[in-house]
Amino acid sequence: MPKVKQFDKEKVLETASSIFQQKGFNGTSIDDIIKATGLSRSSLYDSFSDKHNLYLQSLEYYKTHKDGKFMQKANNKNLSPMQKIECVFNEVVNHLVKNPNDNGCLLVNAAAEMSKQCDKTSQVVCNNKEEVQKLFGTWLTDAQKANEVTLSKPINYYGQFLFNALCGLKVLSQSGANKAELSNVVKVTLAALD
Repeated sequence: MPKVKQFDKEKVLETASSIFQQKGFNGTSIDDIIKATGLSRSSLYDSFSDKHNLYLQSLEYYKTHKDGKFMQKANNKNLSPMQKIECVFNEVVNHLVKNPNDNGCLLVNAAAEMSKQCDKTSQVVCNNKEEVQKLFGTWLTDAQKANEVTLSKPINYYGQFLFNALCGLKVLSQSGANKAELSNVVKVTLAALD
């Protein structure tokens, strides 16, 4: 008779994503994961097969439940398209200021540490980039239709620009930038859309 898994997979992924965010893939040991999650070694391997598979699932979890929450929150609010973009940036700044020890964004860190070494990691990172850029593009298209902005370049250029600025904020916060500095970047970024 097979054993019944006695743990909450989402909670394990949340915990693992936090560890990978703090230590990176290469800096995280199986013992770190076991200690933090409370899983036995056999449960970890039975459920996730290996550290790399757990890492990939943690990236997907983080993409949806952590990083993606800023986009979802803005999209669900009754805001104009440009207000949605501003909301995302302000939410990210507030999160970075409230969580200075977060060690940045797991997806940005994964892009820097693992995407050149692992095609599967690269795919998760690229999928996230495309999803975020597409949503920014949708909002910008709607903003143009509502005469909130007049853009001189193709929409996808601006989606790429906004995604880059968002990632840059996450990296800048790791260098000790305070709220005023991060907010200044947001102001200039949004002004570039006028």
